[in-house]
Amino acid sequence: MRVFFDTNVLVSAFTASQGTCFKVFEITHLSHTVVIGEFVLAELERILIKKSRIAAEDIKELLEELRRKEVVPIPQNPSVIPVCDPDDAYVLASALEARADILVTGDKDLLEIGDKAGIKIVDPRTFLEMLEHEK
Repeated sequence: MRVFFDTNVLVSAFTASQGTCFKVFEITHLSHTVVIGEFVLAELERILIKKSRIAAEDIKELLEELRRKEVVPIPQNPSVIPVCDPDDAYVLASALEARADILVTGDKDLLEIGDKAGIKIVDPRTFLEMLEHEK
């Protein structure tokens, strides 16, 4: 399964080491294909530098590690599916360009789209339940 994580999930995964997002990322990293968008990586870097207590050197290493995954470039155009936040339109477009099977996000606007975008969109807790049922 090709899994695309929204920025909010990655921020939570790397700042709350025992939370749901951390577990989801850890399990997915080991058992599925994680695809990342350059747009998400840029957002992740900006947020971690501004709002986390993670050292700049550690943020750089984290981003380098994530770039070893399959990374899709920033889309030329946002998704045509209407969303409130313009950034969300680029996250969705990135996930679609990555040919992801599933987009994991905590963003309510993206979750409301459901399957209308041609990709399954779920929150981290739902995705964790899906992963646990695979076993």
